[in-house]
Amino acid sequence: MTDADATIIIPNYNGMRFLPDLMASLKRQSLGGARIIVVDDASTDDGCAYLRSEHPTVTVLRNERNLGFAGTCNAGLRAATTTFVVLLNNDTTVDEDWLAAGLAAFDAPDIAAVASLVVLAEPPHRIDTAGDVYSVVGAAAKRCHGRPRESARDLPREVFSACGASAFYRRERIAQLGCLDERMVSYYEDVDMGFRLAWAGLRCVFEPRSVCYHRLSASYDPRGWNYHFNSARNAEIIWQTLMPQSIRDEFADARRAFLAIQAAHKWRLGCLKAHRAGRRAAAEAVDWIAQKRADVAKLAGDSGVTAEQIAARLERDWWRLHGWGRR
Repeated sequence: MTDADATIIIPNYNGMRFLPDLMASLKRQSLGGARIIVVDDASTDDGCAYLRSEHPTVTVLRNERNLGFAGTCNAGLRAATTTFVVLLNNDTTVDEDWLAAGLAAFDAPDIAAVASLVVLAEPPHRIDTAGDVYSVVGAAAKRCHGRPRESARDLPREVFSACGASAFYRRERIAQLGCLDERMVSYYEDVDMGFRLAWAGLRCVFEPRSVCYHRLSASYDPRGWNYHFNSARNAEIIWQTLMPQSIRDEFADARRAFLAIQAAHKWRLGCLKAHRAGRRAAAEAVDWIAQKRADVAKLAGDSGVTAEQIAARLERDWWRLHGWGRR
């Protein structure tokens, strides 16, 4: 059997409690030979020592200071030399055909990313995400979150972006885009990558046979300051830089309505202060926004991708997508 021309990159922060199960599942892969790089984000637990002792073939890199998800993943991406790279959360395990199925989905040269079927680790293993969806009001959502796992077989193959919990990429393609945007630190960086790939004329597809089990919220605090600050800032940066101006104009009123409802939701969670601080930070990021707009203009100029083509990838039924249209 041919070895996988792939590198699995695992960002790790104080994940010792997850690593034994994850490494065991990677050892059971039906397709062998993938290089594994664990990038430790200045952890204080014994994860690095465990990996060096129990898994000596794993490459362990260590950040001198905490960089967050994007910077940690990029350290692994820069160290990789294979045709394909895979980002995999430390709080996951994977089915034995996860790697083989994900790589097999690259069956056309314009496919630059593949989204796994990420299911909740706890039975009955409902869907966590079948790839990311992005709406015309500038917010991402997990496709089919909470639905029965079996329903994934009938989903459309094309998807906006791959969730960073288990995302396959052509290494050369994302390297050409500068890898993940480290200024985002954490959250929305996978959506940002999907958006930039779209402007480059490339596709992301969903592969339901590449199954990953995710311990939801095990690796972050869903009520923490950083989560709400970074999510708000990064979502606004993407809206200001990657969303076509024609869509921003057409859905300006809907965007204002969405933001008002979102703020009320954050207030109920007790996280409105962090959310507002993140949006203020985005408003002040003048140089960042200018640079990303210039980068997008160059991508569009090189690829010939139009605003209309980007708009076709967006979800217009934002009310239903973000949960407010459900009965």
